[in-house]
Amino acid sequence: MAMMGGAFMRKIVVDVRASYWAVPSGFVVAAMMLAQLFIWLDRNPDVLPFTLPDTWIDRQGDGARQTLTTIATAVIGVAGVMFSMTLVAVSFAAGNFGPRLIGNFMRDRGTQISFGLLMATFVYAVFVLRAIHGPTDDVAPFVPQMSLLLAMGLMVVSVFTMIFYVHHVPETINVSNIASDLGHRFSLDIRQLIDARGSILVEDLPFQQRSLTTDIYAAHPGYIQQMDRDTLFDCARRQDWLIKVHHNPGTFISPHVPLMTVHSNGVLTETQIGTLRDAIATGNARTEDQATPYIGDQLCEMVARALSPGFNDPFTAMNCLNWLHAGLMEAIHYKGGLKPLTTQRVTIRFTDFGDLLTPFENCAAYTVTDRMARTRHLMLARSLVNDAGRDHPQTERLERLVRQLDQPD
Repeated sequence: MAMMGGAFMRKIVVDVRASYWAVPSGFVVAAMMLAQLFIWLDRNPDVLPFTLPDTWIDRQGDGARQTLTTIATAVIGVAGVMFSMTLVAVSFAAGNFGPRLIGNFMRDRGTQISFGLLMATFVYAVFVLRAIHGPTDDVAPFVPQMSLLLAMGLMVVSVFTMIFYVHHVPETINVSNIASDLGHRFSLDIRQLIDARGSILVEDLPFQQRSLTTDIYAAHPGYIQQMDRDTLFDCARRQDWLIKVHHNPGTFISPHVPLMTVHSNGVLTETQIGTLRDAIATGNARTEDQATPYIGDQLCEMVARALSPGFNDPFTAMNCLNWLHAGLMEAIHYKGGLKPLTTQRVTIRFTDFGDLLTPFENCAAYTVTDRMARTRHLMLARSLVNDAGRDHPQTERLERLVRQLDQPD
């Protein structure tokens, strides 16, 4: 059986981060382990360098049971309410701002941790409750004092978690916060793209014709979510191949369209073909990981919805344009800007300024219908023209956008 490639493993990590089950499941497992540890400490109090004050000790087994039962019942009820609030928030955001924004809510750490803390408190209380027993003929009564105190502490933490969550949900569906979160990630990803350019080796290869050409196809249709460029470069160097990758992350492919073409002097083995195929992982939807322009597309989608007749919200549209402009300014100024990059050993079309400009450019189809949004869009486009300068390869596109927006009503 072939080993999973690096691209597939990174895809799994990204998918886990965008799930509601991974973090809560981790908290639940930790709660089970913590319950066993504290029950063991209660059964072996001599290993501790201290003893609990008498006022902290509950010697009544029935009272301890009632306390833990109350905690478990209340916490699981609150967790159900929290889950309902989450579904309502996600449904609201998908309906008003676009279904492609659901992933941003799924990745929200505040929601994942809040749900995990409540589930962990419930599981911990049930495990400790099972350890309590009254006096019998064979066994002495046992009330786990330290475990009970920790359960009380987790209950207090759960109360504050619910308070935080009630505040957090309205914050997450606030349209300004959604746009700013996308805008910050757009700028951050652009800076990371520029930083990564310095670590990519560009070889000066003398021209040498390879005798064989092999097309590599995907096993399944879908969107490219991860591309393991290091594996492609390593394979090409070790085998003296030339590889041309035909598609970028975020592109939809099918098994009938070549992923890449390999120029070699020998026939590729099935293992080598499998390694190259595994360097690209596909999924059912586009993701912004390795596809920075997709973040811009999400902001463009918000502009389209904000300026639709059903919403008519030019202020949200202008806010999204501001964040798109901020990211493009990073692409112009940060460390000299995002420069075009060409590699010979493995030919990949790296994201450039033109790709990032496309969402900003596409917004014009919607902003031309609203005077306020068009005026703001025009001002931001002129700003980009001034900052890019005459020598920038995308200046002509920017000037064309300015002319499109600067039309009389």
